[in-house]
Amino acid sequence: MLPFLALLVCLVPQCALAESIAGKWNLVWDTQGGVRHTVWDISQDGETVSVETDGQKIEGTFKDGHLEVSGKLHAARAGYSAEMKAEGTLVNGRLRGKGSWAGYALSFVGERDK
Repeated sequence: MLPFLALLVCLVPQCALAESIAGKWNLVWDTQGGVRHTVWDISQDGETVSVETDGQKIEGTFKDGHLEVSGKLHAARAGYSAEMKAEGTLVNGRLRGKGSWAGYALSFVGERDK
């Protein structure tokens, strides 16, 4: 029975074993203007992801633990909209990465909303 189970595990596609990124995430951003907090509600369909934050949406991909998203976001504090790009890695339930908005460099860390 044990050899059969081992074979079954080997035949399962890697994507079935990969951790999903779908759900709500609390992100802490380190920006040139100080620390900012956002909530990202991420939907996932295969490798395609949609992120909703503050009533706005950006889209991208999530593959092999790596997230890449982009889109135009309005920042109320800054008072204008600009292109947002972010990429991160999901490891042990934590999302870490970097990005840019309006030419400003950003870094972030996120945890699932409980």
